Formats: sequence, structure tokens, C-alpha cells
Amino acid sequence: MLKREFVMIFQVVLSISSMVLQNCILNKVCKKDLETSDHVYRFNALSYAVCILLFGIMAFSGGFSLFTVGMGVLFGVITALSNYYKMLSLSSGPMHITLLVTTSSMIIPTMSGVFFGEEFSLSKLLIVGLLVFFIYLSLEKTGNYRFNKRWFIYCALAFVFQGSIGVLQKIHQSTSHKGEIGAFLFVAFICSLVYSLIRSRKSFPTLKFARKQYLFALVCGICTFCMNFLNLKLSGLLPSQLFFPVVNGSAIVLSSLMSVFFFKERLSKKQIIGLVGGILSLVAICLVK
Repeated sequence: MLKREFVMIFQVVLSISSMVLQNCILNKVCKKDLETSDHVYRFNALSYAVCILLFGIMAFSGGFSLFTVGMGVLFGVITALSNYYKMLSLSSGPMHITLLVTTSSMIIPTMSGVFFGEEFSLSKLLIVGLLVFFIYLSLEKTGNYRFNKRWFIYCALAFVFQGSIGVLQKIHQSTSHKGEIGAFLFVAFICSLVYSLIRSRKSFPTLKFARKQYLFALVCGICTFCMNFLNLKLSGLLPSQLFFPVVNGSAIVLSSLMSVFFFKERLSKKQIIGLVGGILSLVAICLVK
């Protein structure tokens, strides 16, 4: 029993670490290297190709079904849209604010657990609401960035699509096909790759990347593989009101800290309160039944 719990804790930590590393890389390349939407699509396509290779190896041992293929197609399109609008948000606004807004989409899959027979915890829901409040405190404008409608629309779309990813994970892992993880994600990322290639088909052949951009895309692909595999598996093992707030909340708190220490983004006193309150809320979510 203890071994099983240790394995799950390790998987949660690895998933969170992958999300934080990817967030840091995306923040760097979106602001300095990816100049147009076509560059974003090419970068995503390279990352998806890495995922397809890794999940393709897994797919042969897990089996296929029409249900998994259909869910994989839907999951792939939504994942591509989520990543695209998240990257556009990062390119037009500060990292910590963008990630706080988009990560608050965890409220969507968190609430979805009641539709899968999970016990509803009012205490956890209230704490999740408190976590969202502390996220709100962290939304103070800083630096030279100004609010603009384009950034707001990008964040809103990323919020919806990113929240839908968690719901699709719960749906697949609540069925008899939950063991077909490799096939599910293999199909999903093929769809994501095709979507990215179609959107940039005119300029894709002429786009050129530096060696470091290919390296970043490779690392992001590995991070995407880890977080998708682990999150899909864990979404079927842990309650929604625990899993989604802890994984997503921890990722955003750590990413916010990285934005301060590595990207020199300044936080006001109000934002620091929000960050500390967010950490305490995450601890409470783990402890309260």
C-alpha cells in the first residue's frame, strides 16, 4: 500500500516538474524566438512529433478501440488549440499573470468529478475557491505590460480549452478502455501535429529554426509526453477535487517563482500575498477531507 502511494506521489512530482520546465521554456522562446503564429505552429509540430514517437512505442502494447481513437482525435484538437492560445498569451503578456489566468481553468475538471461518481467535498471546493481568490490577488498589473483585448481573448480561449483537457482525461479513464493510454495519446498527438501543419502549410517549408530552438522543441516534447501520460493515468486514480488543484496549482506557483528568479519579473506585495496564500491553499487541499 505504501509502495503504491509512494509511486503516485513520485508521478505527481514528475508531472508537476515537467509542467514547470515546459512553462519556463515556452516563456523564453515565445518572447524571444517565435516571431509569428507560423513559428508557433512549427515549434508545436516539432514537439508533437516527439510525443508521437514516444506514444507510438507504447501504443503497440496497450491495444486500440474505436472509442479510444475517437476520444484521441477530440483530445488532440483541443490540446493543439490549448497550447496555441497559451503560447500567444505568453507572447503578448507577462508569464506569471498569463499562467495564473490559464491555470485557474483547473476549476472546470475539478468540478467534473461529481459526474463520475466521486464524493463531493464542500470543504475542498471552498478551499479551491480560496485558491482562485489568491490567484486573483496575483493578477495585479506589473512591469511595462498593459491590458489589451487581444491578450484577454487569448487567455480566455486557453482557459476553456485547457480546462476541457482534464474533463476528457476523466471521461476516458472512467471507461473500460482506460488501459489504452498509449493509443489514446498516440492518436491525439497525430491530430495535434496535423492541425499544426495545416495551419502553417504555406510558410512551413520556408521557416528556419536555430539549433537551440530545435533543442527547446525536443525538451518541450518530452515534457509534454511526461505530463500527458502521467496526468491521464493519475486522473483515473485520484479524486478530481484533489488531483487537478494540486497538480495545476503547484505548477503555477512554482512557475510564478521561476518567473521571478530566472526571468526577473517583479511581484508586488499584493502578488506575494497571493502567491503565499496559494501555497497554503494547496497544502490545505491535500489535508482536508
